[in-house]
Amino acid sequence: MTEIIYFFLSLVLSLIGIYFFNKFSRKKKFFLGIDINKKAQNKTPEATGIVLLLILWIIVLWINFTQEFNLQIFYWLGIVSVFSLIGFLDDTTTKWEKKGLSLKQRAVPVAFFSFLFGFLVSGEIITGILIGVFVAGFSSFHNSFAGLNGWEVGSSYIIAVFAGFLLITNSFFVYSLVLMGLILALLLFNIYPARVFPGDSGTLLMGSSITGLIALTMQTELIFFFTLFYLPHFIDLFFLKILTNPEDPTQVKIKPYKVLENGKLGIPDYKGKIKLDFAKLILKVFGSMKEWKIVLIIWVIVALNGLFWIIVLGKINL
Repeated sequence: MTEIIYFFLSLVLSLIGIYFFNKFSRKKKFFLGIDINKKAQNKTPEATGIVLLLILWIIVLWINFTQEFNLQIFYWLGIVSVFSLIGFLDDTTTKWEKKGLSLKQRAVPVAFFSFLFGFLVSGEIITGILIGVFVAGFSSFHNSFAGLNGWEVGSSYIIAVFAGFLLITNSFFVYSLVLMGLILALLLFNIYPARVFPGDSGTLLMGSSITGLIALTMQTELIFFFTLFYLPHFIDLFFLKILTNPEDPTQVKIKPYKVLENGKLGIPDYKGKIKLDFAKLILKVFGSMKEWKIVLIIWVIVALNGLFWIIVLGKINL
């Protein structure tokens, strides 16, 4: 399978790009965020997703001009660029000190370009709207299912692997390999203790690229099946954050975790109230825990959920 070369090309170029971005950002104090779940409150480079966007452009151009040109891939690359650049603008402010882009400033361009992408791909207004809602909605999960070193990037990598499995007989499979390489490189730098953060530019890039690639297939059953990989994300947002903390589901008003003296994380004192997310649910069940252990449990849950649906898929021969 000659396509595998693009996985390694993507991985190597991304590792090199992130390495130099990390060095540059620390030296110039460029877009540094605070690792709020460490006692030292380390300043860590954010907005790393912009590096991945550049690498993605390079590899996609290379594939299309050395192999068969595919116009739809450039529609896909366009929506990924829009999402990532909007995230990059949001990354230019520090979450705990300044306000980022307003909801309207983010939502309006995301909605417009998502619907435009859907229309260009399908050629139909109604179908285009449905595709736009799918891409915008599920891309946001990669931004909300987050908060600890490696959580969102590792979960996104797992989702990307399962998405690649769904695309293995499709002409878009090669691009899923590119995404796996990009995200794996970021994960190697973001895993506990994180040397870089993906930033919104990274989470939105991962989300839009994976969901956008699935949307390009225009296979309704496959798209529906893909959404089942996000059950943990659904639970986190709708049954935990919104249900128990409707006034602050994004958890920006109060820091979501308490750093204990032994370095473990616990649930903050909410004055008798219960405010949960997926990580705090794990803490509620198992007690205080090291950050990396919480993330490992989340990865296992995401992977087992995806594996379950892949097994079901094999049985029903979708």
